Amino acid sequence: MNSHYDFRVLRVLRKRRGLTLQQLAELAGLTYPTVEMIETNKTMPSLKTLDAIAGALGISASNFLSLVERRLVQRRRSCPIEGEAGSAGLEGLECCRAAVYDKAKLFRVRAQIGAPVHVMKLHEDIHEFCYVLSGVVELRVADRKFRLEADDTILFDGVLDHTYTAVEEGEYVTVHIPKNFKVFEALLGIGAANDE
Repeated sequence: MNSHYDFRVLRVLRKRRGLTLQQLAELAGLTYPTVEMIETNKTMPSLKTLDAIAGALGISASNFLSLVERRLVQRRRSCPIEGEAGSAGLEGLECCRAAVYDKAKLFRVRAQIGAPVHVMKLHEDIHEFCYVLSGVVELRVADRKFRLEADDTILFDGVLDHTYTAVEEGEYVTVHIPKNFKVFEALLGIGAANDE
């Protein structure tokens, strides 16, 4: 079996929907042994079978395949960001560390008072989350400013020009999630986002 695929995610998705193996098999029009063999990584399903299972789970075949291409647990060590510090769109790299997971990115920033972080060159079409761990950060998104203190979080369209500036020394984390990354929604059962 191709080690790039891990069909054990099927069990997670099935359990999220409260289905037994037999119920999933019936919904997909497959046999119990077929679904069990796939869920335990003992066989590589055909595209037709993948489509049937995905349909029974209420997700697209492409999202299901994206899930099995990834591991449920991935580990990365963060590292300094490479780039020419001070160049347009890459300001504040010296205080950032990053971990990259395909197109998703996680940044840890240790901010000094007055130090701006503006790394637009590292952005794609993403949603950006920020969680302030300590200190106070001013976030400018387009023409709006937000004051974020410890334990404040914010979500915004990362394509918009934005800059973080430390008002008080501290630390914060930002996460870049591609907008078309519906895989997380399927895995986590995320519905409509809440807004305060």
